[in-house]
Amino acid sequence: MKRLVVVLLAALFIPFSSASTHVNPDYTGEILNLITEELLNGYIQTLQDFGPRVTGQQACFDAGTYLYNEFQSYGYEVRFINWSSGNYADRNVEAVLPGATNESVIICAHFDSVPTSPGADDNGSGTAAVLAAARALSEYKDEISLEYTIRFVTFSGEEEGLLGSYQYVSAAKESDMNIVAVLNADMIGYTHTEEGRENVVVYRRDNSDWIANMAATVSAEYSLGLTVQEYSAGASSDHWPFLQYGYDAVFFHEYEFNEYYHSEGDTIDHMDLEYDMRVTRLVVGTLIKIAEVEITDTEPPEVSIEKPGNYLYIADREIAPMKNTVIIGKITLQVQAHDTLSGIARVELYVDDEQKAELTHEPYEWVWDEPSFFMHTVTAVARDNTGNIAEDAITAMIFNL
Repeated sequence: MKRLVVVLLAALFIPFSSASTHVNPDYTGEILNLITEELLNGYIQTLQDFGPRVTGQQACFDAGTYLYNEFQSYGYEVRFINWSSGNYADRNVEAVLPGATNESVIICAHFDSVPTSPGADDNGSGTAAVLAAARALSEYKDEISLEYTIRFVTFSGEEEGLLGSYQYVSAAKESDMNIVAVLNADMIGYTHTEEGRENVVVYRRDNSDWIANMAATVSAEYSLGLTVQEYSAGASSDHWPFLQYGYDAVFFHEYEFNEYYHSEGDTIDHMDLEYDMRVTRLVVGTLIKIAEVEITDTEPPEVSIEKPGNYLYIADREIAPMKNTVIIGKITLQVQAHDTLSGIARVELYVDDEQKAELTHEPYEWVWDEPSFFMHTVTAVARDNTGNIAEDAITAMIFNL
C-alpha cells in the first residue's frame, strides 16, 4: 500500500527516532538525588499542620494556596482550576513545564483529607511527591530535553468521590487534551516490615501496563530497592477518572496498607520517610523517562479491527454471520490496540488510502457514516510512543446513502 510506505518512511524521521538518546545520561540520577527525606518531611509536615484538609473548608483552601505558591516559587506557570459538583466546590492546582509538544504527561495527587485525619500519608505523601518532582525538575529545566509537556496537578475532592479529578479529566476530554500517561501517587510513605520496605504497588489496566513496566526499569536502573508489584486498578484514587476516559494511567501505592488510615494517627511520625523518598524517586524517575521518551522499544504494537467482522450489519447492528463483511447504513469501527513497552500514541483509521480519523486514547472508535458503496478496504494503523507501527485491514461491502 502506497500509504503504508509513507507511514514507514515517516517513522524513520519523526522525533521519536532519536529520543532514546540522553543529552546527558546523568541528569535523571542527579534530579532524583535532589529528592531527600528532609525535603519530603518539610512538605508533609506543612500539609499536616493545616489540620484536616476537608474539601470546601478553609484548611483545604489554605493548602491549595500553599501549593500554588510553591509551584510559582519554582518558576512555573500555575493556575487554580475551580470546580463544583453537587454540594461541593473547591479547586485543583496545576503547574506546567512545557515540552517540545503539547502532548502531556501528568504527575498528580490529592491534597484533601477526611475530617478525622491530618492526612500525612493520605495524602500528604503523594502531594509531597508532586511538589518534589516540580522542585527537582525546576533545577534542570534548561538542561533536560522533554518531548512531552509535564503537568503537575493536585486535586481536592478525592475523599468525596474523586470529584476534583473527574472535573479535571472531563475538561481535558472536552478540550481534546492529548494525555500520554498519568502517574498518580496516593499513600506512598508507610511500612512496618522489611518486606514492605522492599515493595511498592502499581495499580494499572492493560492499556497502562507499559507505565508499570517502565517503573520497574527505573527502580533497577537507579538502585531504588523496590520491586514493583502490579495489581489491577479499581476506583480507589484519582487515576480512575483518567482510565474511565480512556487515558493511560497508573496509581502508585505503599505495599503495606497504613493502619492509621483515615484516623487522627495519620501523622508524619508514623511514616517511613526513607521508603517515601525511594517511592517518590521511583515516580519521578518514571515521569522523566516518559517525558523524555527515554524508552527502549523496537517491537511493534498489537492492533486488530474488532468491528466490523464477518457479519451482516444494518444501521450499526450485527444481524447475522456472513462469509464476508456486509454493511447497510452507518457502522462504528472499533479497534483494539496495545503496547506493553511504550504505550499507544495513536490509532489512525483509513478507508482505502484516505485517512478518516486519528484517535489518541481509548476507546478507539469512529463512525463511518458517509455515502459509500461497494467494496472498500478499512485499515487501522497503531503507532506506539517510540514510533513503531502495526496495522490491520479488512475489506467490506457497504451500501450507505
